Amino acid sequence: MSSRKTGSQYERRAARQRQMDQMEAEASGTRASMQLETGSQDAFVSMRQRNQETARRFLYDEDEGVQTTAAVKNTTTAANLFGNRDEPGMEGVNLMDHETGIYTNQDNSFTGRLKRFFLGDAGPGEHDAIAADSEVYLGDRASRTSSILVRLRLLLCSSKQRVLACCIVFVALFGVAFYSMHLTKGGPSEQQKLFSENSSRFKNLWDVITLEGISDPQTLLNVTSPQARALRWIAYSDPARLEPEDPVMVQRYALAVFFFNSYMFFAAKSGAVQKIDPKDEQAQGVPIAGWYVQQHWLTESGICRWHGVQCAVKQIDGVDVRQYDANDKIYALNLTHNYVWGTIPDEVKGLQTIERLDLSRNRISGNFPGEVRRLTKLKVVKFQDNRMTGELPREIGFMQAATELDVSRNEFSGSVPTEIARLSNLHTLDMSKNKFTKQIPMLRGLHNLRYLYLDENDFSGTVPFSFAEIPEIRELHFAKNRIGGTIAPEMQTLSKLRIFNAHDNNIQGKFPNKLFATNVELEQVSLQFNNMTGSIPTDAGHLTGLHTLQMHDNMFTGSFPTEWKSMESLEVLHLQNNQMHGKLPPNIAFFKKLKELWLANNQITGPVPTELIGCTALESAYLDHNKFSGAVPPELGQMKQLQTLRLEGNDINGNVPNAVCDLKTYRLRFFSMDCESEVTCPSNCCDKCY
Repeated sequence: MSSRKTGSQYERRAARQRQMDQMEAEASGTRASMQLETGSQDAFVSMRQRNQETARRFLYDEDEGVQTTAAVKNTTTAANLFGNRDEPGMEGVNLMDHETGIYTNQDNSFTGRLKRFFLGDAGPGEHDAIAADSEVYLGDRASRTSSILVRLRLLLCSSKQRVLACCIVFVALFGVAFYSMHLTKGGPSEQQKLFSENSSRFKNLWDVITLEGISDPQTLLNVTSPQARALRWIAYSDPARLEPEDPVMVQRYALAVFFFNSYMFFAAKSGAVQKIDPKDEQAQGVPIAGWYVQQHWLTESGICRWHGVQCAVKQIDGVDVRQYDANDKIYALNLTHNYVWGTIPDEVKGLQTIERLDLSRNRISGNFPGEVRRLTKLKVVKFQDNRMTGELPREIGFMQAATELDVSRNEFSGSVPTEIARLSNLHTLDMSKNKFTKQIPMLRGLHNLRYLYLDENDFSGTVPFSFAEIPEIRELHFAKNRIGGTIAPEMQTLSKLRIFNAHDNNIQGKFPNKLFATNVELEQVSLQFNNMTGSIPTDAGHLTGLHTLQMHDNMFTGSFPTEWKSMESLEVLHLQNNQMHGKLPPNIAFFKKLKELWLANNQITGPVPTELIGCTALESAYLDHNKFSGAVPPELGQMKQLQTLRLEGNDINGNVPNAVCDLKTYRLRFFSMDCESEVTCPSNCCDKCY
C-alpha cells in the first residue's frame, strides 16, 4: 500500500516538474511556438514571475501536503504576485482569488462541475490548478494540447473509483444516444419522406400546427386522417392562402379538421370515402359532408361567412354583425340540428377565441373532448341530443369561464367528476337523460348556479346536503334516479327556488314543512313515486305562485289541509295513491285556476262537495276509489270546462242528474260511475259503468 502511494506521488511530482519547466520556458520566451501578446516589457516580466511562483507553489503543496501559508493568502502578497488587472497588457489574464490567495479558476457551470468530478475537488497544488494555469497562460494550440495531455495523465493516474465512474458515465451516454436513435428511427424518416414530396408551404404549415400543439405529428403522417386532409387543403386548395404565421390560419385549419372528420364518418356510413394520393399536390375537391347546410365551408370565403360561424362584432352600414366575409377571431360555432356526424376532434382547441360552442341535436359520437380545457374564453357548451359516450373528463374543471354546460340526452356514463364544482361562473348545468351513476358530487362551489338538471340517470346515494349551499338555485331537478335518504330541512334556505323536481326516487321521511314556509317563490313541486310519509304540508297554503303540486304515489296520511286558501295560482293538484282520509273541505272552492284535481285511491269520506263548482277552470276530476257517499250533486252541471269525471269505486247512490249528463254537449268526454249496482245512469250519459 505504501509503495503504491509513493509511486503515485512520484508520478504526480514528475508531471508537475515537467509542467514547471514548460511554464518557465514559455515565460522566458525560449519556446519557439510561444506567441504571447504581452503588450509591454513589464507585463512580460510580471507574467514570467507569476508562472514561476505558481509552479513552485504546486511543488511545495505536493511535498508538504498543506494549504498555502497565511503569508501567501495575504491580499497584498497576492496582488504583488499576480500584478494589477488594470496594468497595460494584462487584459486577457485571469487573476488569483484575492480572498484565499489560491488560483483555482473554479467554474460552477455544468462543464466545470463535470471537470471537478473527474479531476477531484480543486485545492492548492491539486489537478485543477495545473489545468487552469495550462489553459490560461499557454496561448498557442500546442500548449492547449499539452494541457489536455496533462488532464489525461491525471485521469489515468487517478483512483479505481474514478475509473469506474468514467465507465459508468460512458455507458450512460452511449445508452442515451442509442435510445435517441431508436426513438427517431421511424418518425423522422417518414416525416422527411413526406416533406420531400410536398412544398415548403406545406412544411411551414406543418411546423406551426405541430409546434403550437394543435395536432400530433404522428396523426399528420397518416395521410388518410382528417388532420392530414385538412393540412393538404390548407396547403394546396384553400383559395385564402393565409400565411402560416397568421393566427387565423390555425382557426381555419381547426374548422377544416372538424369538417373532414364529420365527412369521413358520414362517408363511412354511406360507403363513399374519397381516396387521396399522398403524392398529389393538386387541389382536393371539397366533399359533401352530409350536413343539412354546409354553405361556404371550405371555399374562398372567410371563415366568418361559413355557415354557423360567428366572429367578433363588426360594424357594417352602422349595424353590428357577426357574420361577414372575412377571416377574423371566432366568437361562436353554432351547427345545431345540422346532421353533423363524427366525433369532436382535439383540434377544436385551435379555436382559442371561441365563447359559444353549440353542436346540439346532431349525430355526434365519441367522448367529451378534454381539450376544451384550453379554450379559456369558452362560456357556453351545448352538446345535448347526440350520441356521445364515456365519462366526463376531469379536465372539465378547467373551463373556468363557462356559464352554461348542457350534455343532456346523450349516453355519458360513470360518476360525475368532482372537479365540476370548480365552475364557479356556471349558471346552467344540464346532465339529464344520460347514464351517470354513483353519488351526486358535492356542488357547494357552484355559487352562481341557477338551473341544475340531473334527472333520468342512475344516481344513487342520498339527497346531497350541498344542494342547500347553492344560494342562487332556481330550478333543481334530480327525478328518476335511485336517490334515497331524506330532504334536508336546511333546504328551506333556498329562498329563490321555483321548481323542485325529485319524483321517481327512493326518498323517505317527512317533507320539511318549512321548505314551503320560506321558499315563497315556489311554482312547481314534484315528489311523486317516492316513499315519503307524514301529513300533507299545510304551509303550502300561502304559496300564491304555486301552479303544480304533485305528491301522489307516496304514503302521506292525514286530511286535506284546510289551510290551503291562498293557492290562487294552483292548476295541477295530484294527491292520488296515498293514505289520506277525512272530508274534502269547502276551501276547495278557492282554487279558481285549478284544472286537474286527482284524489283517487285514498280514503276520503263524505259527500261530493258542491263547492267544486267554484273551480270554474276544472278540466279533470279523479275522485274514484275513495269513500264518497250520497248522491251526485246536480251543481256539478255548472262545470262547463269539465272533460273527465271519474266517480266509480265509491259509496255513491241514486240517479245521475240530467244537468250532469248535459255536460256531454259541452266538453265532457269521459264519465264513469258504479252504474251497474248503486247508481242509475242513462246509456247516453256514462261512458264506463262499473
